[in-house]
Amino acid sequence: MWPATASMRDARGWPGLRGWCSWCSWFTWCSWHGRLYRSPSLLRWAATALTSLLILSSAPAHAARDAYTEGLAAYRAGQHAKAYKTLLPLAKKKDARAMYLVGVMYEGGRGVPRDDPTAAGWYEASVKQRYASAQYSLARMTIEGRGVDKSRDKGVALLQAAAAQGHREAAALLERLGVAVAEREPQPQAAVKPAAAAAGPAANAATSATSATSATPATSASAPTPASAASARTAAGAAAPAAAEVFTPLNRPAVQASHAALRSLLQRLAAADNAKLRRGLSLVAHDFAYQYWHIESIGESSLADAFATTAREYAGPLTALVADLASSRSPEAQAVSGLLIRLAGSPNPALLTGCPATILAAQGGFAFAWFQAARCITARDARQAGDWMLAAASAGHAGAQESAGRACLESDPKNWRCAKQWLTRSARSGRTSAMPVLGWALANQPDADDADQRSARDWYEKAADNGDLFAMNNLAALLERGPAPLRDPNRARHWYAQAARTGFGPAQFNLGRMLAEGIGGDANHDDAEQWLRKAAAAGVPEARAALEQMAR
Repeated sequence: MWPATASMRDARGWPGLRGWCSWCSWFTWCSWHGRLYRSPSLLRWAATALTSLLILSSAPAHAARDAYTEGLAAYRAGQHAKAYKTLLPLAKKKDARAMYLVGVMYEGGRGVPRDDPTAAGWYEASVKQRYASAQYSLARMTIEGRGVDKSRDKGVALLQAAAAQGHREAAALLERLGVAVAEREPQPQAAVKPAAAAAGPAANAATSATSATSATPATSASAPTPASAASARTAAGAAAPAAAEVFTPLNRPAVQASHAALRSLLQRLAAADNAKLRRGLSLVAHDFAYQYWHIESIGESSLADAFATTAREYAGPLTALVADLASSRSPEAQAVSGLLIRLAGSPNPALLTGCPATILAAQGGFAFAWFQAARCITARDARQAGDWMLAAASAGHAGAQESAGRACLESDPKNWRCAKQWLTRSARSGRTSAMPVLGWALANQPDADDADQRSARDWYEKAADNGDLFAMNNLAALLERGPAPLRDPNRARHWYAQAARTGFGPAQFNLGRMLAEGIGGDANHDDAEQWLRKAAAAGVPEARAALEQMAR
């Protein structure tokens, strides 16, 4: 058993452990034998607050959340003047939901004189944050020519964007117009690299045994950090919070086209700087940022690295653009500015993280800034970070959803339903690091049946095919010691070997154990000893015990 030292539980890292665990920057835990290594100060709050907040609004801060809830309640109660007074300050701070409701009140003459141009203006402001209901309402007005120039094509495009986010009325109107519903929301054309610590794969029950001759892997989980049982019960029956999802499926051709367009424009600027090209760069940079935020959401490192390389290579023109964006009061411009600083760098060391601008954008209600802003302030304000992280999860950020799912697994008792809801959303979005965590939750939940085990295997396989080491090791453990219909020792040995060759200590131990015992193939004591020595060198204590037993 691993000694329960304080250093193992410290999310800031344990020397030697990084080779085995890719830390999630917000909720960090690494489980080999089902034990969770975590940051007590953060996870103590996370287990209590995140699960209880699941049934609340996705607003990024307590004050904003309370004001919006109050305004919405007043509107639903017919108290339109009170609703307008409550929501207008939020709308002026660029809260997408508040801007939409203010638009609704102007369009319907509720609490304020009817004013179609003003209504359309508020809808347009909300649409900039891809708020589906605002997209639908502005589409109606655009098709009818109320408050804006009449345009069927623009209206249909807005309806397609809303329908792609699951807006039923938008889909129904498209059907009446005889237009097919698009498979996904149209993507802006451009992007950059996600930060390396964007909630990476943190862990599963990496199975091992207590000796080289044992065939029984230890898979039980230890108790998580104590938390409020009442909070866990509150979230237990709650579905994921309803919120407009601004993050949509990744459009790889669009991302690649954006990268090509960005490089081309930057190359032209480097060759001959002029005002027209600089104006064009501002437009491309905004699209580029939206593509990056989608890449960051699913943790697509290969695309991210390509964009980051371009940003660093042409840091000069991008840094000049940052100065222009930073002077804007627009939350969107602040978010783009923060992103470009983070990727291209800044001559001011205090700004290198891009956090100041990103936090301003998040405070302004810009949904695409919430995830990174949460990571910026976790150390000094865990509660606000939690609000923003949950808001990002509700808005469809797969990395934030993974973090929320991990927090649910850290509650006491574990909130399995909450964890599966968030992790399923994240994994289905294509985030590889969420897949093995979801597999672990499915396989280890109370009363897991064969169907759950099969689902766990499928998620492990998908993540393993994408190169996730924890998934490889856990898949092998399931194939070795799982339900009889799933057992396949030969494949188990194959997956242990795949992970072992990369230097993953637990898999090296498990492969050595199988070779020593002849499980899944012929016994080979020489190879077994080599793998066990590698595992021992990697710090796996069971490997040292197994070597001592072999030497007797």
